[in-house]
Amino acid sequence: MSIIAVTSVRSGAGKTGVAAAIARALAYRGTPTRLVRLADEAGHAAEDAAWFASLDFVPGSPSEPVASLPDAAAGEVLVVECPVGAVPAGASVIAVSRHGDAADAVDAVAVVTTAVPGLAGARSSGAGPVRVEIGEDRTLAGFALDEALRWLHAEVILPGELPADTTSDHLVIAPIGSDAGQPYFRRFPSMTVVARFDRTDMHLAALRANPNALILTGGREPSGYTLDAAGASGVPVVLSRTDTENTVIALERVFESTRFRGERKLERMCALLEPTGLVEAVLGITTVTA
Repeated sequence: MSIIAVTSVRSGAGKTGVAAAIARALAYRGTPTRLVRLADEAGHAAEDAAWFASLDFVPGSPSEPVASLPDAAAGEVLVVECPVGAVPAGASVIAVSRHGDAADAVDAVAVVTTAVPGLAGARSSGAGPVRVEIGEDRTLAGFALDEALRWLHAEVILPGELPADTTSDHLVIAPIGSDAGQPYFRRFPSMTVVARFDRTDMHLAALRANPNALILTGGREPSGYTLDAAGASGVPVVLSRTDTENTVIALERVFESTRFRGERKLERMCALLEPTGLVEAVLGITTVTA
């Protein structure tokens, strides 16, 4: 058995995404792999474990955080996300830190730094441990609708049919002029739209641009045209009890507290890490044994 431990000194550095990307790279190379989330006090372990268990390339991954590692089959690799104080003995360690944090105090075979300002994409160097830097990235910072709801005094008036882990890269405020609506919305490939409850023209224009959600402000029910169109598109509709300005002010904090989950974030993390040599470095150091 081999163990790859992905750790960091604080929550939110990016270890969940790095662990999932490493596990997928191993699985796609034909190596039986499971993702394991060790329990900690950060508060997100249960959410991470549930997402790991939903990924089809790591069948058998525990759906809940564990206190100790499960038994592994011959030739199997366990990719373990864990706090820095609980790195399993004998593991090959990938240390993840957010830009500006102190370096992880562990003996790591690779170090990944995330959210590097001014860096487009990712870069790496091979002096000593492999060092990878990932720039600030809109997709990796994208938020899901349930995360937005945590910051709002709002109710879901139409649940929609999109997967719960659908994330939005952009929070888009509807423009004033209706003529500019649809071309404006189509500039954003993945968005949640904020508009007043009575701007039916903007609601319809936004829905034609395939948003991930509509957040309507002002606390009053929208037109039936909006609900009919949203229902036909499967787009959820949320009604905020505050005005547009205060709704947007509340939502500004959502990008600071997003979790790593969903296919879009995983695809983006894999695309960023692929050219850096991180996976190859870990594979070169890690020998799969019974």
